[in-house]
Amino acid sequence: MARLRRSHAKDRGPSSATAPARGSAPIVEKAVRVPRAYEQVARSLRERIASGALREGDRLPSETVLAGQAGVSRSTVREALRTLQEARLIERQSPKVMVVRRQNDDEAFEALGHALRRRRVTFNHLLTALLTIEPDLARLAAEHADNAGIKALRATLDAQRRALEDYAEWSRLDEEFHLTIAELSANPALIIARTPMTQLLVPTVRMFVASPTHTYAATRYHERILAEIEAHEPGLAAAVMRRHVEDFRAAWLHAGLDLDLHIADLDDTPSPRAA
Repeated sequence: MARLRRSHAKDRGPSSATAPARGSAPIVEKAVRVPRAYEQVARSLRERIASGALREGDRLPSETVLAGQAGVSRSTVREALRTLQEARLIERQSPKVMVVRRQNDDEAFEALGHALRRRRVTFNHLLTALLTIEPDLARLAAEHADNAGIKALRATLDAQRRALEDYAEWSRLDEEFHLTIAELSANPALIIARTPMTQLLVPTVRMFVASPTHTYAATRYHERILAEIEAHEPGLAAAVMRRHVEDFRAAWLHAGLDLDLHIADLDDTPSPRAA
C-alpha cells in the first residue's frame, strides 16, 4: 500500500515547490505557432524575390530540385508554389515551369486609382508631399551623382528642350528627369516613396501643361537643378528644387485651377486654356 501511495503521489503532478504560484502570470500566454513546412519554403522564396536574387522572368528550379534543397517533399513544395502563385509573385509559364511574375503596370494603376478615390488625394496634398521629398532628393543627388547619372540627366534635359511644344512627350520626359534624380539619391527608401508619386503626377502634369510658357519655365528650372547637381552643391540643388515646386503651385493657381481638386477626378476636368 505504501508503494501504491507513492505512485499516486507522482501522478498528482509537480510539487508545491515547482508549481507556479496561484494567480501569477503565465510564462507563455498564447500557444507558440510553428510555421508549417510549406510556409517556410514559401517565405524563403518570397525573400529571394524581394531581395532581387530572383528577378522578374527568372525561372524557378523544378519541384524536385526545390524539394531536395529544402529537405521536404514535392507536395510541400507544390503547396508553397501555390501560395506564391495566389500572391501573384510567380506564374506558370508551362505545365512544369514556374517563373517570377512580371509586374503589370495596368494593375498598379488600377490599385492606385482605388487608393486615390478612397483617400481623396488633392493637388494640395500632392504639392505638400513634393515640397517634403523633392528638395531632399535633389540634395542627395548632388552628393552622390556620378558621371553616368549626370549624363543621363543631361540627355533627358536635351530631349526636353527639343520637345517644348510636344506636351505629351515633354511631360513624359519631365517624369523621367525627376525619377532619375530620385535614383541618384542612392536612398532606396526615398526612391520607393517617390515612385508612386510619379503616377499621381502623370495626369496632373499632362492636364496642366498646355503651352510653351509652361514647358520653357519648367525646363529652365531643370537646367538650374542639373547645374547644381553637377557642381555637387547639395544646398543649392535643394533650394532650386523647392522653388521649382513652389513655381508649379503658382502656375497652377494662375491657370485658375483649384488646389483642392481631387487627383482622381483629373481625367474628367477640362484642360486649361493655353497661356
